[in-house]
Amino acid sequence: MDEKQKITIRFGSWDLPMTVQRKDEHIYREAEKLMKERYAFYTSNYKGLATERYMVMCMLDIAVRLQHTIERNDNTGLLDRLTTLAEEIEKNLNK
Repeated sequence: MDEKQKITIRFGSWDLPMTVQRKDEHIYREAEKLMKERYAFYTSNYKGLATERYMVMCMLDIAVRLQHTIERNDNTGLLDRLTTLAEEIEKNLNK
């Protein structure tokens, strides 16, 4: 049974009430920390920009990190190489 729980993510002056799977709460909490960390980085390193601009910079930063993770974990080529290798092994065993 999927247990759900209500949590509140806080970002700046915003409170974002959410209902999440209990098993995923820690992921939301870590995401909240990452958002705050990246926002602090951009506000301290790029002074005087609009809040929306900082938020877009954070979104892009986190999206790039996600894309790196997706590419690092992409196994589509691996399956093709393993299939070819298995065929070669089988062919050599049958000789």
